[in-house]
Amino acid sequence: MLSETTVFAATDRLLLRCLAPCDGPAVFAVHGDPATNRYNSHGPHRDQDRSEAILQVWLADWAEQGIGYCAVSLRTDPDTVIGFTGTRLFELDGVPTLNLYYRYSPLAWGQGIAAEGARAALTRAAELRPSTPVVALIDEVNLPSRRLAERLGLRHCGVNDPEGRGVYRFPGQAEK
Repeated sequence: MLSETTVFAATDRLLLRCLAPCDGPAVFAVHGDPATNRYNSHGPHRDQDRSEAILQVWLADWAEQGIGYCAVSLRTDPDTVIGFTGTRLFELDGVPTLNLYYRYSPLAWGQGIAAEGARAALTRAAELRPSTPVVALIDEVNLPSRRLAERLGLRHCGVNDPEGRGVYRFPGQAEK
């Protein structure tokens, strides 16, 4: 059962919680699905081991930085993970930056859940790291992700990251 101490943020419909070591199967269910990786140049996770390795990186983020990606569930079913969202600290051009991330099971698509979860994650990140810039790194071909970033208020700033993904920022947000 979900412990209240793990809740990172909540909305009317969603609970965002810090990741736990038992989340490997949920990471694989979402990240191993070819539909959720349609625009991912790395493709879906091929096996549970890949998802477990990524989960370990994300758990280290929480332990070392106190912020990271979250497991998302519906309030009506808090024990079933429907996706992942949140912000992860990294360096972009030598500047500490938060990367906004969202990936959900196809069962959650088309309901505004990704936007609702991302807004909650952004609000919480602003409370925890108010002076840290936020970006979304999005492949040019990923129109759904670009549209969501734009609905959230981010705009392509005319540059790409080293992997060629477009850098989306909030207007007026300068690189620190």
